[in-house]
Parts: sequence; C-alpha cells; structure tokens
Amino acid sequence: MGIASELDRAGVPYALVGGMALAVHGAARATTDIDLLVLPSDADRAVAAARARGFTCETFPMTFRDGTEIRRVTRVVGEESLTLDLMLVNPALEPAWASAEVVATDQGPLRVISREALIRMKVAAGRARDLADVERLEDLDR
Repeated sequence: MGIASELDRAGVPYALVGGMALAVHGAARATTDIDLLVLPSDADRAVAAARARGFTCETFPMTFRDGTEIRRVTRVVGEESLTLDLMLVNPALEPAWASAEVVATDQGPLRVISREALIRMKVAAGRARDLADVERLEDLDR
C-alpha cells in the first residue's frame, strides 16, 4: 500500500479502517477504496502525501449526518480509479484511533485499528455490507 509508506515518510499518522482493515483482520473481501483515519490537523498534509502517490482528483470536503468529515482524493490511471477516503478523527472516532497498532503485512507495516474497534465502527454504520462484514469477522471466532 504505497499511500501508507508515503504518509509515514511525510510524518502523517494514520489508521487503516474499512474493507482493507477487514482484510488485515482475516476477513478479506473486494473493496474499491482505501479508508484511513487521520487527525484533522494533518488532513492537508495527508492530501499532499496522497497527491505524491498520484491521487490528484480531490472533491470538496464532505460532512455526513453523524458528523463524520471526509476528504476524498482519487487516482485515475487509464480507465481505472482508486479512491482514498481520509476520515477526520472526531470524538466518536477517537476510540478507534486510539486502538490502532502497527501490523506487519506483505506490503510492509500498516497502522490498523483493532478488530474490536472495526466491529464497533461497522455496527455503528449499520449498512447491510458492514453488518455482513461483522458476521464474517465473528465467524473467524467459531
């Protein structure tokens, strides 16, 4: 995951969440984006690091009903695109942020939220896909 190494080089702390964190915790599924937590004070530096990795299409910042703020950048190569969602840490996301730990992966070390925090985030989101992800994680315990 080149963006993680770029963020590390830039000194921008991050934590992997979403579908890719699911894979790190043993329940891989297809995903079309990368979701990272970043501190609000580091958002501009995170976007700059993403630009250095080819994520040059930036949308306007988004704020969802639950107060979650996202900075979205996309890398387009030919007919393929990859979206990076930078979720800004807020009080509701602070426990997930605090749970993050560095995990060794085939692509190098990644800072990933804990399995328990990932489950809490997915339950809170409540979408069918997220609840299915929780079920897949819980199946690993059986």
